[in-house]
Amino acid sequence: MRIVSSMNINDHFTSHHLSLAEPTSTMATTSFPPLLESETDTAEGEEVIYRELLTSHLITRLATQGWLFITPLVLIRFTGGHLIGAAVWGLTTMLATAMLNPGLGAWADQTDRCLVVTLGVAAQAVAVLGATAVLAFALQDSAENNWLALFAFIGFSVVEKLGVTLSDVAVKREWAPRLFAGERLKRTNSMMSQIDLISETVGPFVAGLLITPSLGLLPSEVVGFLAVGFLNVLSFPPQLLLLRRIYAARKHQLQPLNAAEVQRKANPLTPKGGAWSAWFHHPSSIQFLGISYSVLYLTVLSPHGAFLTAHLAQRQVPLYQLSLLRGAGALCGISGLLAHPPAVQLVGHRSADGVFVVWLAAFSVFALLAFDQAPDSGLTLPLLIFMVSVCLARPGLYGFELGVLNTEQELSDARHRSAIGAVDSALTSLATLVMYASGLVWGRPDDFGFLVCCSTVFVSSGAVIYLTWMLLYHSHRHRHDEVHCHEDGQDGQDGHGHSHPDEKHTHTLQQEEALTDGWHEHIHFHRPNMCAVQ
Repeated sequence: MRIVSSMNINDHFTSHHLSLAEPTSTMATTSFPPLLESETDTAEGEEVIYRELLTSHLITRLATQGWLFITPLVLIRFTGGHLIGAAVWGLTTMLATAMLNPGLGAWADQTDRCLVVTLGVAAQAVAVLGATAVLAFALQDSAENNWLALFAFIGFSVVEKLGVTLSDVAVKREWAPRLFAGERLKRTNSMMSQIDLISETVGPFVAGLLITPSLGLLPSEVVGFLAVGFLNVLSFPPQLLLLRRIYAARKHQLQPLNAAEVQRKANPLTPKGGAWSAWFHHPSSIQFLGISYSVLYLTVLSPHGAFLTAHLAQRQVPLYQLSLLRGAGALCGISGLLAHPPAVQLVGHRSADGVFVVWLAAFSVFALLAFDQAPDSGLTLPLLIFMVSVCLARPGLYGFELGVLNTEQELSDARHRSAIGAVDSALTSLATLVMYASGLVWGRPDDFGFLVCCSTVFVSSGAVIYLTWMLLYHSHRHRHDEVHCHEDGQDGQDGHGHSHPDEKHTHTLQQEEALTDGWHEHIHFHRPNMCAVQ
């Protein structure tokens, strides 16, 4: 079974085809220089935009990961050396993201794309400068606990988190599928995911190098935080410049639908509402994808996770081995991203994604079985098998993540892409919030085995949810009229093409515009059969 490709995104947002060789008024009036002196070479222009977009994403992720690594070390100073500051920071930022992201996504869908990314980057800049100022003032206070400084720092961290999410969702979920299509889009998604993984290792490593052992008056972690903050501030101008250059060159592709057009093209079967409503009523049961991926965050089985790192340290695993665990997890994740395209060519994209998520669940079970046999301390053979299994599960996670991103970009309604992406981000934030809370409730070393068991159950549940979607929803060519006929125009019961007499299932904007003489092809509910997983 194949899924019909979305039509050219340019057709959705322009009344006629715009050629790169044809000058447009929007290009002529922009104040930003184009990426190329001549844009007659479409392939060359697209390649430049591709590199610029990835460079901007790399700058963003490196700065963010360095910030996330150094921040908990500084928060300890606000609470007299206790971990409660870091715990409150993590819970607050995740809760704020879960609550505010959907509204931001719905707003971004109806707002100028350049303004969205500009505000996202500006929010990050204000937050980093504000948090650095809070730390500077807190250093002048000799009190052991400085709760006012802690809450001010957390407030700026929330702003920074929302800014990162706003710009990240805009670029990944909105810009990429409008700028690219087909294999180029899938390649862009894969490269962004690889950048995310590399940044998870390189960002903290660079931040760790900036924590100098002694600089006289200031503690080492403070020096490192100030250095990371300074580098963060320096990263914002080039990041924003690259995005605005892309916007200047492809402004006609990045325009939102105006209010009148949104109203005219609104789906009458979908209730009006915000981002959650758009997500909940979205066709093709895209909700299965978001839920199956978000429950994978309900796990402590992450090589770079704080809970796993702390527990292994309690078991007297050497620090250098913990570093190797983190690096091995990142490398295994990259192998999953590289294996995804060949797997898609071999078995199809939905089946490939199913294989990856089952792989993840299987190695999570192996990790649970090994952990159950491990003694309480030391790096024994069962504990080593546990650590290896955790790493070997990463190809499944990141291969599945890439597949879900590709599928959601294809299925998401062009009117609600940012909203759908923001809801997905909120779901993963809620899952992370639950994990923080579980660490507070079951925080003793003896309780970690229970957390490992729960993690395995949730990861396996994610696999089951995705496989259920594969069985219940698949794509075939059909028509919407009252004549029961097939793709070849003959009556009968054989084949995939069929009509939907008097049936009113909802469509995305792309699916509506793909109708030709009443025929089109898209994913929708169908009784389970052997073709559903092909």
